[in-house]
Amino acid sequence: MKGYCMYACLLVILNATQQFSLAQPTPVIQSFVAGFTRPVRVVNGGDARLFVAEIGGKIRIIKNGSILSQPFLDIGSKINDPDWAGIFSLVFAPNYQTSGYFYVLYVLKNSTEVQLSRFTRSTSDADLAEVSSELKILTIPYENILGGHRGGDLAFGMDGFLYVSTGDNGPGSRGAIGDPGNNSQNMGKLFGKILRLDVNSASPADNILNKIFALGLRNPWRFSFDRSSGDLWIGDNGQDAWEEVNYLKYPFTGTPANFGWNCLEGTQTYNATHCADGTIYSPPKYTYPGFSNNGGSSASVMGGYVYRGSKYPSLKGYYFFGDYQSGKIGLISPAGSGSFPTGLNYESLISFGEDHEGELYTLSFLNGTVSKIANPGDPLPVTLAYFMLNSKDCSQQLDWKTESEINFKAFELQHSTDGKKFERIASIPALGEGHIYHYNDNLPYAETAYYRLKMIDQDGRYQYSKLIRGASHCLENSITIFPNPSSGSFTINGLKSGYVVNVYHVSGRKIFGRKAISEDGLVLDLKGYANGVYTMKVIDQQTGFSQSSQLVKE
Repeated sequence: MKGYCMYACLLVILNATQQFSLAQPTPVIQSFVAGFTRPVRVVNGGDARLFVAEIGGKIRIIKNGSILSQPFLDIGSKINDPDWAGIFSLVFAPNYQTSGYFYVLYVLKNSTEVQLSRFTRSTSDADLAEVSSELKILTIPYENILGGHRGGDLAFGMDGFLYVSTGDNGPGSRGAIGDPGNNSQNMGKLFGKILRLDVNSASPADNILNKIFALGLRNPWRFSFDRSSGDLWIGDNGQDAWEEVNYLKYPFTGTPANFGWNCLEGTQTYNATHCADGTIYSPPKYTYPGFSNNGGSSASVMGGYVYRGSKYPSLKGYYFFGDYQSGKIGLISPAGSGSFPTGLNYESLISFGEDHEGELYTLSFLNGTVSKIANPGDPLPVTLAYFMLNSKDCSQQLDWKTESEINFKAFELQHSTDGKKFERIASIPALGEGHIYHYNDNLPYAETAYYRLKMIDQDGRYQYSKLIRGASHCLENSITIFPNPSSGSFTINGLKSGYVVNVYHVSGRKIFGRKAISEDGLVLDLKGYANGVYTMKVIDQQTGFSQSSQLVKE
């Protein structure tokens, strides 16, 4: 008993010390996309799209700033309650771009159980998943899903394991006794835990009690891993008095961490009869007054992310979290001090999200909106006066001029056949504001090409220019395809010996490659592949020639 009391007293002193900290940045919330129905989770799948899970059973895609009309996945017929007990979380496998695997945590229809399942992306449409591909991995046997705590998040750690949070299955009403069965401290139950699963094994959930990674949690609704360090951050909803953010440094030890509930709530003793002599409890990273300690003005912490994006250098290393009831958004600095900046609010805040580049988003449950976290006070590295393209026979001439360059490093010139997937073609160092830059693309795409500038600051931060496009009028490197569409066999003409022809699935996965050994037509056979649109890319490594075209199999 003395050990945990002394530890808790020390934590009070440490939290008080945190009030004396350096000034924090002043981020803002910027509107992004509206139109969702009770969204609960927003994640990325390793590309520019965002995937939003609605509690009612649908996963929707934000693509090019708009919501696609066709849901990526709809399991509405499988869930318990479209308002409160449906999909809780969603995560994509680290190798999703090649495997097509993603994982969903949802409440089973006509049941109090929560189901963890794996689904697979469609082989013919990257914006669609196969409902029939469901592979059930783990069923968590909650007893009172509407009144009890069920945790509800999924995330892959830097170690490649899938982590799953569970609630303590205790009552959720105000004034009730928290976790009366002491589930969160019981290593014989899954409740109040974080589980660590090897989803690459044949049976990820076998001997599941041996896969308890952490215990002593009340309702860890949202947690995340720092994409830079691998550290774990957990927002654990308090009972009535305290809300807390927990933390574990990576790499993790083999012993399950114990965060103290329900011996402790935050740093304070909650139920002394559930405290064990000699037990070491991991202290919270940050606590703030909960419902009964703040006059009912805030309750239910929403765990978030450490900012690792490149657009706002002043935000780097700050952990963003929030409070559901008040909508307040808080920050924990890299030094460990926490605060709620004045005016930083988001109504009905249910979750945070991170895109593939590390930029952060907020999600409103009742308003159905996704917004961005930004910091307009961070200066942009460069301002363009213009960016222009002139087509000249077999080349594309690109010209641009800067009005200002602040701590600026270089331009990366990129091109694309569709304005979505870009490749670098040149790097041009900064020459100072007012300079006029030139670049000639002497081997442009034979079809319409899109160009943009990635403008990179000295510290790695970057922004993109507007898109410009043009078509080459040169026929020297014209590649033809016949027939196209085809039932499977395509003849490629216009190749030169040594040219490499690669064919890609719509997901970006390379299917196969061929090398031309003469200037005779090369036959590509797609008869064993699904109908749909494929991308063919022809490359000459000697000259740098590159041309992309579409193959339509029907």
